[in-house]
Amino acid sequence: MVQRMTASHEPPAPPPISPYLTVDDARAAIDFYRRAFGATVVAEQPTPDGKKLIHAALLVNGGLVMLSDDFPEQRGGVSRTPKAFGGTAVTLHLDLPDVDATWKSAVEAGASVEMPLADMFWGDRYGIVTDPFGHRWSLATRKKAATQEELDAGAKKHFPAAT
Repeated sequence: MVQRMTASHEPPAPPPISPYLTVDDARAAIDFYRRAFGATVVAEQPTPDGKKLIHAALLVNGGLVMLSDDFPEQRGGVSRTPKAFGGTAVTLHLDLPDVDATWKSAVEAGASVEMPLADMFWGDRYGIVTDPFGHRWSLATRKKAATQEELDAGAKKHFPAAT
């Protein structure tokens, strides 16, 4: 059950840092995060007319992700969504027990593939998707612990211009 926020609302203690996402349609984003990542809604606060969400708190993979609708009218017409900026420099990372299952759910829910899921030199099965709202998510499952030699060799192979 979703809680309405009140003055005495006490959300679960957040981790030391939690992302706060701005999206074009918060309710659609919540639906996407439910289908893609198994998110559960902890709390939400709609605008007085009920058309937008001022705030929502979700649990995603055991962590807190907060979000709200974009309110450009509150900032002189300036939008704060990744789409308005032409993308994002931030990637949200999920360490998962079964990256393949979550990857499938995310893509089926509407995420676009930026970096296909693959076994990486650092020992993770890893890939990157962009959600329909412009936020990037890297998804991974640790397959093995790489040695320093494997890390160095992989870095040379995949980043030759940096050597």
